[in-house]
Amino acid sequence: MIKNLKVAGKKDISKFLSYILRHNPSRFRIKLDEYGFADMDEVVRILKKKFSNIGEKMLKRLVEEDEQARFQIKKGKIRARYGHSIDIKPLGEMENIPDILYHGTAKRFLSSILKEGLKPKGRKFVHLSLNLEEAIRVGRRKDVSVVILKIDVKKAKQEGIKFWREEKVVLAPFIPSHCLSIFKKLRTK
Repeated sequence: MIKNLKVAGKKDISKFLSYILRHNPSRFRIKLDEYGFADMDEVVRILKKKFSNIGEKMLKRLVEEDEQARFQIKKGKIRARYGHSIDIKPLGEMENIPDILYHGTAKRFLSSILKEGLKPKGRKFVHLSLNLEEAIRVGRRKDVSVVILKIDVKKAKQEGIKFWREEKVVLAPFIPSHCLSIFKKLRTK
């Protein structure tokens, strides 16, 4: 049980919330609409089973303080903005997408990406970063040998690829290999 929202508590709650909203809502009898929104009261009810003192106010604070903007609350409903392995329709805006985006990945994946393009790999969408710093942070989670890919958004759009901006992340169903290039290779840590 957590007494207040400490850093470790935030992480545990966020991971569990991600699991519910991104991957397995049916296990908890949570119904999502076509965009991935679930009833806030139902989600709080499920969270309380694992984190007994969490309530709507604490959950709202967690969402507001999340630096990666993983979740959205709107009109008594909550959703994960990205990272789904289940079918949902993207809700993000299709305008204001920069001409260049980035993707951080482990060096060991580079040859298959250059051959086959950037695929969602177990998710519904590829996650792209708006800036280099974020791409490096994402890449570091996968390995210490990181490759930053530069995505030519104009070229991808000409190929019919759609993009959706979800606050700090841009989603795309796929990026063809000829629409990306190696921007930087680095070893972190």
